[in-house]
Amino acid sequence: MKNISRLDKTASTVILICAAFVGIVIFAAAQAGVRVTASLPEGGLIGPYQIIKLTFSESVDPQMAEALFDIQPKIEGTFTWVDSQTLQFASLQPFELGAAYKLTLRPGILSSNKHKLKKEINWDFQVREPALAYLNTKNEQSSIWIMNLSTHETHQITDPLVKVLGFDASRDGEFMIYFALNETGGINFWRVNRAGEARLLLDCGRDRCRTPAISPDGTRIAYSREIAGPSSDLQFGSPRVWVLDIPKGKDGPVYEDQQVLGYSPEWSPNGTQLASYDGLADQIRLLNMASGEQLIFQSGTGGPITWSPDGTKFLFTDVEQSEAGIRTRVREADLTLNETFTLIGSEDDMDYAYNSITWSPINNSEVLLGMRAGGDDPSQVFWLFNPGQLDGIIIASQPNYAYNSPQWNVWGDALIFQQFKLKGIYTPEIGLWKHGFQEPQVIAEGFMPQWLP
Repeated sequence: MKNISRLDKTASTVILICAAFVGIVIFAAAQAGVRVTASLPEGGLIGPYQIIKLTFSESVDPQMAEALFDIQPKIEGTFTWVDSQTLQFASLQPFELGAAYKLTLRPGILSSNKHKLKKEINWDFQVREPALAYLNTKNEQSSIWIMNLSTHETHQITDPLVKVLGFDASRDGEFMIYFALNETGGINFWRVNRAGEARLLLDCGRDRCRTPAISPDGTRIAYSREIAGPSSDLQFGSPRVWVLDIPKGKDGPVYEDQQVLGYSPEWSPNGTQLASYDGLADQIRLLNMASGEQLIFQSGTGGPITWSPDGTKFLFTDVEQSEAGIRTRVREADLTLNETFTLIGSEDDMDYAYNSITWSPINNSEVLLGMRAGGDDPSQVFWLFNPGQLDGIIIASQPNYAYNSPQWNVWGDALIFQQFKLKGIYTPEIGLWKHGFQEPQVIAEGFMPQWLP
């Protein structure tokens, strides 16, 4: 009995010591306060759509933490909690180039147990200068090059032994997806970051995977896939739209019906809807990724669509056969009214072959449209116009030139595009136009220009 009593006393003593130790730890943690770290790039240079992540040393109350969060100059955004210790902030508009931002987490209570952030924490950052990415086909290569737009210095970012067929850049400018032939004759997707570090993203085997479109949040890739025949001497199947979910590693066709074809997919600005073109049916098919609702718009041109900044409307081209002959039209689809109407072309006295249409990502009143110069002249011009008033200015109109592949930067104040002469030596050039320019500047020789924010 005495031995048992001694054991009881020893156990009680150990429990009391442990309890006291736990109390000391809790007291020390409370005295030290909650610690916070921010995931910002080294040097404080961020992309215009940088997602800011804060990590707390312990679980916190979301509402209490968000109430202490502040960014100056003020910018609207959304909060997402990865877990009870990890907060992400995503801005709704791009951070402004040239502005000096300060992220502040003010002192205050962060949890129901009264644990506090005892001192104000600040992080300073600003937006990096955007770069230009493009394809260069010199010296029997086809590689992605990057240009510093301030210094015009260039460097090759992909392996010179890999023939890049095309690519897309993410909205935040952190990576690109390019496609290239594999050893079996199929086409694979590769991911390359700004530093030139590349890895195989999707092995498509003998299938041909092309025209990648990165979702606005950078988590999904929509693309066109042509399934290989049972043997190498049989033709590939018609293109269908697939989506690769990068975090989940899930890949598959968007439509179960194998008769639904599609290529050149295009995401809506918020990533909730996906448009693609069915060349067999001459239709643009729009899919709500959450509800599965589908809308169909007739189009005989196969040209891309372009979204309004708020994602409630989009523009596309179509052709109409009349007594006067073929006329290309610019059509507007208003999803809020469930209406589609001809915006430009109903009264044209000739076919202006409208093409290369792109809406400013910021300004509802600015759309760029490519079109024929007029008469028998095969030259093209770029017209910057207001879709509400149908007035505007010509920004590019060199004689005997054609223009295509225009892209706005994320702030909607500059355009890059491809241009080439229709007569004489063919040299593809990349043009740059900004508000205030009298005419575009030629900044490089190459194909398929893309902004790399």
